[in-house]
Parts: sequence; structure tokens; C-alpha cells
Amino acid sequence: MLDIQNFDFSKDHFDLLISLQDALWPEPWKNWESAEMRRHDLKLIPKKCKFRLDFIKHQDNTIGFGTTAHDHWAFDPTLLDSTIALPHNDKYLDCAQNYLDHQIERARKMNAKVFRAWSYQGSDWVKDFYTNNGFEISILEYISELNLDKFFISDFESSVSSFKKSSYVILNLEELKKLNKDWQLKLFDLWKRIEHDVPSDLDLNIEFDLWKSSVFCPWSKEEDIYIVSDSDKWMALSTYVRSLRSRDKISTELTGVLPEYRRQGICSAVKTHALLDLKKKGFKKVLTGNEENNPMFQINLLLGFKKVGEEFGCKLSL
Repeated sequence: MLDIQNFDFSKDHFDLLISLQDALWPEPWKNWESAEMRRHDLKLIPKKCKFRLDFIKHQDNTIGFGTTAHDHWAFDPTLLDSTIALPHNDKYLDCAQNYLDHQIERARKMNAKVFRAWSYQGSDWVKDFYTNNGFEISILEYISELNLDKFFISDFESSVSSFKKSSYVILNLEELKKLNKDWQLKLFDLWKRIEHDVPSDLDLNIEFDLWKSSVFCPWSKEEDIYIVSDSDKWMALSTYVRSLRSRDKISTELTGVLPEYRRQGICSAVKTHALLDLKKKGFKKVLTGNEENNPMFQINLLLGFKKVGEEFGCKLSL
């Protein structure tokens, strides 16, 4: 029998949600997100996305949670996204199955044509759970981590010196915005073009106001957005987002270069520049996620990142 409680956006429910995330999410995401961060992110989701979050119970104990919503960066009323966060234990398999059935029933009532699930863990248990229910895995993402105490410029001297011979310039947004009145639109255009080039199982449709509120959140820093310019043209970036709970960790948000500037070592150069600067700022570890077929995964491995986990998305046609 399904036993769920709808999330009511109260302080108690936010605190419960964060405690469940800390218990259920894998390293390195434990103790990353705060209630304030989660509250801000949920406020950004438009009503048209029909976001819903439920706490899942077993024998009167709250053991996990699940969500459904239309993706607000790739809005499509015929596609419904979902997550289920539960202990990966056969003891709770019936709970997971009952809740998934509940989500699928909701998707059908909303006239969704495709039901998509995202898992923050890539264990065989959860992959088997979804594939046994007819889902097809559509995207696999590797989570990697870099220990900045072991990152030294001398290890990348040749690539750095090669970049320095070019006319390209790397500055952070705090510096660059002083030289560009239209810096927000320039950054949005660059971000959007790079984001569309990242392997995905979604068709992105990014709106400026939503993008601006997401990227420039209260805990973000313009000094953590690194941009490569070719004269007046912005053509590559590497951006990072901080946590309100972890002072020594920072996460990569987006790194990429415009297609016409590929194969010049620009991504390696801007990433190296950013990592050295983050090390100077006192950060100890950098987290990142890359799709298995994203060239940035191999670049990050060459820079010293170590794979520490997997996430995946899967789809079910309704």
C-alpha cells in the first residue's frame, strides 16, 4: 500500500528533505545542498511545470522522497520528469514500485507522452528497477572529483604556454563586465550555444529571465565565471557554483567552447586557469559531471579528476 505525504514548503519539510538528501544521495553530494539553496531552486520552477514532491513512508517512517515536473529548462508538456530517492534495498522494493506506478499514473492523467526518470546513483539495483519496468536508459553521466592539493601548474606547462602564444584572453566575469555594457546578453548567448552543444536527451529551450535567476543565485560569485574572448567575441567559458554548507568544495556548472573554436586546447586552458584560481581562493576539491560521450570527461581525466560515481536518465513511452 502506498503511503506518501505531499511536500508543503514549510521549514520542517525543507529540513526533512535536506536530511533525506544527506542520507540518500551519494558522495560527493552529501552535505552539499542547504535548505536555503533548495528553497531558492524550487521558487524558480514556473507553475506551468506542475512540480510535485512527495515524502515516501514505510511502516510510519519517512524513508525517501520523489518528484515529478516538466523540465523548466526544456519545457515540453508531453514530457514529464521524475526522481525517486529511496534506500537501494530489496526491503523497500515494493515502496519504490508502488510510488513509480503512482508517478506513471499521474503522468498519464497529465497526457504526457514520455515519462523520464533521473537517478543520482547508477547502481545496478536502481538500473534494474527502471529497466525491469520498461524504461530505456537514455543518458549516462559520470561524476568526478579533483583534489586541488595535488593540482600543479607545472604539470600542464606545455599546454598553458601554447595558449599564451595565442591572442585569446581569459578573464573572470567580475573583470569582464566592466568592459561590456551588454555583458548579461553576451553571457546568455554564449551559455546557450555551449549548453546546446552538450550531449543531452532533452531539447533545451532556455529563457533569459529563468537562466539569469538560476546562474546568479544569492550564493554565486561572478569571480567564479571564467570567460575566454577573441577580441570582442566571447567564445568559451568555465563556470563554478559554490555551496552554502561546504566551504572547501566547489562544483563545475558548465565548461565549453563554441564549435568554430574547437581543437585549439581552449577548454583545457580555461579549465586549468580556473582550477589554479580556485586553489588560490582556498578550495580543496572540485566536483564535476560529464556525459559519457562528452569530450570534457576525457579532458577532466587528463587534468587529474577521478571518477567517483554515476548518474543516469531513462525514458518510458506512455
